[in-house]
Amino acid sequence: MKKILLPTDFSENSINAIEYATELFKDMNCKFYLLNVFKIPYLANEELMEHNATQLAALEEEMYDHSIEEMNKLLEKIPKNSKHEYETISDYNLFSLAVHQVVTEKEIELIIMGTKGATGAKEIFMGSNTSDVIMRNACNVIAIPENHTFKFPKEIVFPTDFEIRYSSDDLAPLLDLVRKFDSSIRVVHFSDSDELEEHQIENKRVLDSFLKNANHAYYTLSNDDFDEGINCFVQSRANIDMIMIIGRHYGFFERLFFKPKVRTLSFHTKVPLFVVHHKTE
Repeated sequence: MKKILLPTDFSENSINAIEYATELFKDMNCKFYLLNVFKIPYLANEELMEHNATQLAALEEEMYDHSIEEMNKLLEKIPKNSKHEYETISDYNLFSLAVHQVVTEKEIELIIMGTKGATGAKEIFMGSNTSDVIMRNACNVIAIPENHTFKFPKEIVFPTDFEIRYSSDDLAPLLDLVRKFDSSIRVVHFSDSDELEEHQIENKRVLDSFLKNANHAYYTLSNDDFDEGINCFVQSRANIDMIMIIGRHYGFFERLFFKPKVRTLSFHTKVPLFVVHHKTE
């Protein structure tokens, strides 16, 4: 049974991600863990501590009860599926810490969550919670853009620099989707030249061996701006339903997702982003 974590703050954005998850895996036996994390704002916490610790404890209990109540309402809205089980978790904690604990304790295989721009600007794709989850957990993540309408992933963009020697474990999530939905793969390489170095040629050969039974094609983009290049490629093809990226380590995601010295993601897309963590170095 596949174990999937669904963080929620009960917003339309997070509920949309839950609907995406249940639809994507509607034919698979899954256990979904619904996680709501809450915490008293720091200033309020500090003021209460100065006056009455009992009031602080009462407020925490009130927030916990509210979380449980909203969880029950949410469960009632989710369509029944005999293949799906649900467990709710309400946690007074820091968001990133709570997610890490659940991933570890419940042996979570995949996190699916909505995205919300930290500044509230609609052109910002990734909020701080989502980007923290991607960078700080060795767990695969599907990030669902705000207001995205579910579609089966018939065409998947797979960006690569051919610097990674992919393993079967790395590509398993991609190939699972291909088999399940008869998806086509668009491998996109960013380079000013069509020529590859020797190690890139070998890595491409290995990749091609894994994709031999899948409908796939290779594209080279000369745009040196990843955000802009991928966005233009997606817009040029009407049938793209997902972007999948396999990354190697924290530094890779930091360079990919964040502008220098500004903790704001500039990655623009209107389709789900599936981030897979490279299993070996």
